[in-house]
Amino acid sequence: MMYLGLFLVSLLSGSLVFVKQLQLKGKISFLLAFSGAYLLGICLLHLIPELFETNGESVGLYLLIGFFLQLVLDYFSGGIEHGHTHVNSKKIGRFPFLIFISLGLHAFLESFPLTELNLETGTNSYLWGLLLHKVPIAIILASLLLAYKLKSSQILLAIILFSLMAPFGAFIGSSFSADTTIYKQFLAVSIGIILHLSTTILLETNEEHHISIRKLVPILLGVALALLTLLNH
Repeated sequence: MMYLGLFLVSLLSGSLVFVKQLQLKGKISFLLAFSGAYLLGICLLHLIPELFETNGESVGLYLLIGFFLQLVLDYFSGGIEHGHTHVNSKKIGRFPFLIFISLGLHAFLESFPLTELNLETGTNSYLWGLLLHKVPIAIILASLLLAYKLKSSQILLAIILFSLMAPFGAFIGSSFSADTTIYKQFLAVSIGIILHLSTTILLETNEEHHISIRKLVPILLGVALALLTLLNH
């Protein structure tokens, strides 16, 4: 059910770009800020403390690897993971493979922590945060592909392939879970990626270096919701 949910949320969200009358820009900014704050809270309140309990000092190294790996992915993707879209006018009509591969790898790796949580309880906080995050990212990706003036069939195929990356990441994470040491290392890399993503979303400001109230409100709501998950522990 988790795999299907991850797939369908990305697929349906990306397909919204074909509904021309929808105005999505403001909603995307809200969801990015909200999900970024929420995921950061879940990492700091739950995932990272659990990692340090069992792995000690080695965790920091893999968190650092994940953090800077996302920095490299950002270089190739142009920052699409946190809402930036840059269309190269010289490549209109050509598929942006580097952006797509970077975003797909990001989606694959950020899904690893799902295996660590208790999915049977119905209170999987990280899963809900990731599902929320998938909505704006899939829309941004599809919008970018539209801007490159690609065929609808190409865009739909790309959305489907992207939608498969998160379920695939969670599935591979499950296959590593038998080897606790290796799994925890991959988990720490994934959390490092999420830390880079969420802090970049939250710390980006306007040219006057101020955070607008329209961004501050979803950030505070996301943090508040993350704090509420402590009630289940």
